[in-house]
Amino acid sequence: MKLNSNAVVVVGRKKPWNYVTACITVFNSGSGTLTIRGRGENISRAVDVANLLRRSMAGAQILEIRIVEDASGTGSSRMVPVIEIVFKNPHST
Repeated sequence: MKLNSNAVVVVGRKKPWNYVTACITVFNSGSGTLTIRGRGENISRAVDVANLLRRSMAGAQILEIRIVEDASGTGSSRMVPVIEIVFKNPHST
């Protein structure tokens, strides 16, 4: 059974290896692509997760890196930077 073709792992305050484990689980479930997303102060942690995933999973390939801004809350004019790192599943055909 396949999950949707593009899964998203949102990086928060947990240890990076927790998110790497989640990414590997998503790939093993059959997802075609995976987006690692980090907002604000979690951007550096999202980059760490991407590097750890690339090293721990042979064939993991980065397709795209997007840097965007999101509104910080409802009705707020403050913008928060966001990084999205898109990986291709090395097991998909």
